[in-house]
Amino acid sequence: MHRPRALLDPDLLHRARALEALTRSVRDLLPPGPREHCWAGGMEEGCLILVTDSGAWASQLRYLQREILKQIKAHHGLQARSVHIRVRPAMGTARTETRHRQLSPLPPQARIALLSVANTVDDPELSQALRRLAARSGDPVRP
Repeated sequence: MHRPRALLDPDLLHRARALEALTRSVRDLLPPGPREHCWAGGMEEGCLILVTDSGAWASQLRYLQREILKQIKAHHGLQARSVHIRVRPAMGTARTETRHRQLSPLPPQARIALLSVANTVDDPELSQALRRLAARSGDPVRP
C-alpha cells in the first residue's frame, strides 16, 4: 500500500507550499485584525490574489495593498502589479464550525470495520489514523 503523500501530485504540493509561504509573508506585514483573515490565493497575469472571509477585512486589505505589493516584490521576487481581493465567507466559518461542532459517535459496526481495516493495513500512519477514528466514541470495541 502507498503512503498518502506518494499519491499526491508533486507539482500540487510545491504550489501549496509556495502559497503557504506567501500567505505567511503577507500576514507578517498585516496588523493583528486582518492577519487571521487573509490567505494568498495565487497570481494571475501580474495580479496577486488575496482571499478574505468578510467584506470588512477586504476593505482594510485594500488600504494596505501598496505596502503588500512592495513587500512581496522584495521578499518573494514576485512582479505583481496589482492586488485583487476576493471575499469567500466560507473560508473563516468552516474552520470555526469544525472546531466547535460536536461529532456524533460512530455506530459500533463502523468502529469494528475501521479496526479490522486498521489491523490489515501495512502503512503505520494510516493504521494509526483509522484507530483514532474508531476510538472517537470512547467505548472500547473488540473486532
